[in-house]
Amino acid sequence: MTTECRNQTGIVGAGWLGLPLARALQEQGKAVVVTVRSVEKAERLTAEGVKAWPLQLSARLDALPLVCRELVICVPPSKTEDYPAAIARLCQLAKTAGVQRVLFVSATSVWAPGQGEGEQPRPGHARGERMLAAEQAVLTAGFKCAMVLRPAGLYGPDRHPGRFLAGKTLDGGAQAVNLVHLDDVVAACQLMLAHAENGDAYNLSAPVHPRREQFYPFAARLLGLPAPGFIEPAGTFAPIEGQLICQRLGFSYRWPDPAHWFAEQAALGH
Repeated sequence: MTTECRNQTGIVGAGWLGLPLARALQEQGKAVVVTVRSVEKAERLTAEGVKAWPLQLSARLDALPLVCRELVICVPPSKTEDYPAAIARLCQLAKTAGVQRVLFVSATSVWAPGQGEGEQPRPGHARGERMLAAEQAVLTAGFKCAMVLRPAGLYGPDRHPGRFLAGKTLDGGAQAVNLVHLDDVVAACQLMLAHAENGDAYNLSAPVHPRREQFYPFAARLLGLPAPGFIEPAGTFAPIEGQLICQRLGFSYRWPDPAHWFAEQAALGH
């Protein structure tokens, strides 16, 4: 094993988030290796300068193709059965392979409505329970440093909020919109890899929280799509805050208000 290999940053899941993160880390001068689900994509990324290996994450995973000292896990639960068990198996293999630092990209779904950072997460639904179980698998795997980042709803290139609820009729119009841009998630991952400590867990949610009944019709119309309609019950305005990472690590949101991104897209003619 070469020194270069030992010092690589590995990313499990080079998709919508993982691939931009890999390229951002490369721009920092880091050696990066990633996993993807298909041989074809692995070959294409390697040809483009991002070293990639195929890997199908599951609880029966028998080998980790990456050699690295730090690892970022950003595979959503929809990509595998028995997500907590798959993450636990991945961590077991990673620790055996010599990985010392792990950053797990989770989600704010681990919180019940009204909860905030500093409390013990109590998920309000099954998806949040699966995500919290996966977090615990990472945090208890015995790594020298295990960290968790919990982004709110993700948006950015190829993921415009105007498409999320377009044309639907649903309740909860008074609920807070909790979103975070891809740029901010990538930057937060870089910051945590550089400065976070073992056991750190941070939310990432843009500081501006409009009401759903205000935001989503506006976002849909920007794309020329039918606006969603909202019915009772209106729900409760309970924003997910993401300021602890700012206070402790000095993070600053590039996109504190999703409307600013809309304005830039309009100026660019997108």
